[in-house]
Order: sequence, then structure tokens, then C-alpha cells
Amino acid sequence: MQKSLKKQVLNGIVWRGSADVIRQILQIVFTIVLARLLTKGDFGLVAMALIVNRFVKAMTSIGFGTAIIQSQEITKGQISAIFFIQTALNLAITIVVFFCSDLAASFFNEPKLSPIIQILSLIIFLKSFRFPIILLRKKMDFKSFSLAEIISMIIANVIAIIMAFTGFGVWSLVWRLIIQWSLIGLLAFYYGKWLPTRPVFTGIKPLFKFGLNMLGANFVYFFAENMIGLLTGRYLGKDVMGLFNIAFNLAVVPASKIQSVLTSVLTPGFSKLQYQLDKFRTNYYKALRYTSLVFIPFMAMLMATGNHLVLTFYGVKWEAAGELLTILAMVGLLRGLSHILKSAIIAKGESRIIFISTIIELVASLPLMYFLMPKYGIVGLVIGYLVGAMFGWIYTAYHYNKVIEFKYAAFNSIKSALIISVVIFIPVYLFNYFNLNYKTALMFQILLGLTLFLLLAKILEKELFIDLLSKLKKRKLR
Repeated sequence: MQKSLKKQVLNGIVWRGSADVIRQILQIVFTIVLARLLTKGDFGLVAMALIVNRFVKAMTSIGFGTAIIQSQEITKGQISAIFFIQTALNLAITIVVFFCSDLAASFFNEPKLSPIIQILSLIIFLKSFRFPIILLRKKMDFKSFSLAEIISMIIANVIAIIMAFTGFGVWSLVWRLIIQWSLIGLLAFYYGKWLPTRPVFTGIKPLFKFGLNMLGANFVYFFAENMIGLLTGRYLGKDVMGLFNIAFNLAVVPASKIQSVLTSVLTPGFSKLQYQLDKFRTNYYKALRYTSLVFIPFMAMLMATGNHLVLTFYGVKWEAAGELLTILAMVGLLRGLSHILKSAIIAKGESRIIFISTIIELVASLPLMYFLMPKYGIVGLVIGYLVGAMFGWIYTAYHYNKVIEFKYAAFNSIKSALIISVVIFIPVYLFNYFNLNYKTALMFQILLGLTLFLLLAKILEKELFIDLLSKLKKRKLR
């Protein structure tokens, strides 16, 4: 069983990791095209509307999905009951958002926002139909829903680009999201081969208890992650919001992808080992070490190349986003590391810790944002955001060590990756001060960063490096 579970987890990481890397690359490419066709204000308006969706959803988002995956005793009837409850709840939320659109638009002082919020409120209801993906995750069938996500994203973005070319403006971004979530729902049922049965509501109280802890975490996490967006949209306007949105999607979204991969794969896998502490600790330590070796240097490269990256791919009108990207990449790094640790904490059923960590993150960031925004604008908000992420990471790391009963486990597992990242960042960042064309400088930065990464990984993680190479050779020989 242990061998089979190990194989499932590794295959899951490969599938989810590969799928999310592909999705992230494609999403960046599609966004680059759309960013050259649309305005900063178009991106800002859609970002504001999505914050409204996330706010209302966070107030009512009971963590049923995580509860289903974490539970090893749940029945088919109980799963169907949860599906019906979640669908009814999402429908009610959609109606509330639709009819409160004018109120939300007045908060942001953007009258054009109201119809956008009304259409995008449908996403909340459409998300109900991705429910079979939870069951695919529980069965550790990561190939199916990875394909569903990639297919729906490609189709939706191609349609959005055609719409942008033909003059639909901001509505290109709106319908991109509606089409994408509609297709995900259809493909989820197709790949999941699941239909709800007669619901059984008895015995789901423990799932509600677990889910309510996740609700608290989700609600507070909304403010921890989106307070900067709320303040930017409310006080700095749609153009600054558009700049922030581009930088945020480049820097913090990769951290969310790390969370998605590891929560999808490690939570169901390691939930099966939650009562076998030695195996849980050993396997999770290894998973964290492998993941951080790629993730942390990647985020360091993003910090170092931010300005040249934005200028090269997005164009001069988005130049200010490059200045935000360097700081937000630090936020993304801390958030990603926190998410990795949180997946272990969730697998052990300690959802209360997640809730408290989000409160700490919010309490640490909000006062700084309040005091720094009047003088420093969006930069002040981003600095406050960074401080909150730092405190969230420290608290989560402390409790991760306690959960797996191993002192300094969080730091030891990422130590090599941190050393590699610092050594990469310094020389790569210095290229920003050379008198070079930004495209040429970016090319040299990427080549230098990759070279240093391979050399340092071979020196500091020689055993891991050789192991990965041998596995690749074995696959080629098959």
C-alpha cells in the first residue's frame, strides 16, 4: 500500500505540477496578447468585479471539498447531500451579488462596474458544477481534471482574444471567465463520471465542523489576500488596479498554483498516513524539499527580472507593473511556502491553525497598509502586504514543526533552496543597473540564472540531482 501511495503521490505531483506549469505559461501568453489589445482600466474593472465575487463567496464558503477529501469514512449519500447544499448556497450567493451590484460599484466609484459584476456573479453558481473534481482528487485521479482545466482555459482565451480583436473591450475578459467556468463544469462531469444520488444528511455534522473552521480561514484569508485590491480599487482607481492585477498574477498566482498542486495531491495522499507519524514526517519532508528546490529559485528569478520581464512582454504602458512585481514576488514566495506547509497541517486535520494564521497575516498587514498608502500609494500597500505574508509564514512554520514533531523541519527542508536563491538573485538583479537594452538584459539574466541554478543544485543537492537524472534516463529507456 505504501509503495502504491508513494507512486500515486509522485504521479499526482507530476501531473498537477506539469498541468499548472502549462496553464501558467499559456495564461501568461494569453494575457500578454490581451494586455496589448486592451487597456489598464479594462483589467482593473474585471479585477474589481472578481473581488466582489470572492468577498461574498468567502463569507459563505464552507470547506466541504477539503472535508470530503480529508474524511476516510464519508458515504456516497453524504457526498450527494453536500453537493446539493453547496449548489443551493452558490445559487443564493449569485442572486445576492447580482442584485447588490450597484452597491459594490458605488464602493469603487465606478458606475461601469455594475453590469460587469452582474454577469460575473454567474461564476459563483457555475463553480458548483466542478464538484466531481473533488472526487477525482480524493481518488487521486489528477490526469482527468488537469485536462479539463487546460482544455477549458485554451478555448476560453482563444475566444476572448477574438473578441478583443473585434472591439468588445472589457467584455472580452468577462466572457473569457464565463466560458472557462462553464466548460470546466461540463468536463468535470464528463471525466468524473459521477452523478448525485439520493442525499443522506445524517452523519455530516463532523464534516460541517471541519468545514466551518475552513470557512473562518477562507473568510479571513479573503481579507488577508484581497485587502490590498479593495484599497487599490477604492482609493487609487481602475488604472492602478489594472497595473497591480498584472503584477499580482505574475507574482502571487504561481504561489496559488503551488497550493493547488500540493493541496490537490498531498492532502488526499497524506491524509491516509495521518496516524502514521514517522511515514507522514519522512514523506512530507521529502515532498517539501523537492518542491522548494524549484519554487524558491523560480520566485527569486522573478524578483530579479521583474522590470525587464514586464517591458519585454507586456509593453511600455505596463512599465509601472514591473516595479510592483519585485516586491509582490517576495509575497508570492512567502505565500507559496506557507501553502506548502498548510497542506500538511490540513492533512492532519488541524484546520484551526490555518484559521489563526490568516488572522495573524491580516492583523500584521492592515495597519501598515493604512499608514503607508496616503504617502506611498500602491507601493505602501504592497509593503504592508509583504509584512503580513512574512508573519503568516513564521506562524505556519512554527505549527508545522509541532504537527510533524520535528524541530526546525520547515527551515531545514528549504535551506538549500534558500541558499541557491540568494546566490542567483544577487548577480541576476545587478543586470538591472547595466546600460543594456531591456530585452538583451532579460536574455542574459535568464541564461545566468539557469546556469547558476544547475550548478548550485548539483553541488548542494547532489544526491537529489543524481536521483532525478537516473529516473529520467530510466524513463527514456522504457
